Amino acid sequence: MSVGAAAAADKLPVDQVYEAKDLICDFYHTDSVSEYMSLLGAAPRADLFMVMEDIRRELSTARAVIGRGARARPLKIYEGEAGLHFVEDREASVVVTTLVSCSRWKRKGGRNLCTRFDALNAWHFDASVHQDPDRAFHRLGTSSYRGSCEPWKMP
Repeated sequence: MSVGAAAAADKLPVDQVYEAKDLICDFYHTDSVSEYMSLLGAAPRADLFMVMEDIRRELSTARAVIGRGARARPLKIYEGEAGLHFVEDREASVVVTTLVSCSRWKRKGGRNLCTRFDALNAWHFDASVHQDPDRAFHRLGTSSYRGSCEPWKMP
């Protein structure tokens, strides 16, 4: 990794999320055996699988297929200081997936492109996420699934 990419590793390249348009994500419970096994080099088994598609900046929307779900669910996108928040309303609760940083870079066409976004996913009852997503994220981040999202296709 170049010095520029290393310096940018902590920063989420938001424009690249929108360029990717579709992400494939896998998540693990914070105390998951799968996460521990992945640290040992064993093939991990995700606790939660998600595909986010049609990520659109101009409308601040996307869709998600979660687990073995058959239909895509609508998401609202909020850009914040803590990351890029994807929010799904489920009656009285919300499911929030937040991309927080880039953990893997690839050089392509003279650009450093993020090939893996670090992410957190939480299901909770704090609907204030629509008014202040960063504040809700900081309050509830420790109870989240941890994982990553990768672009379906590189831009």
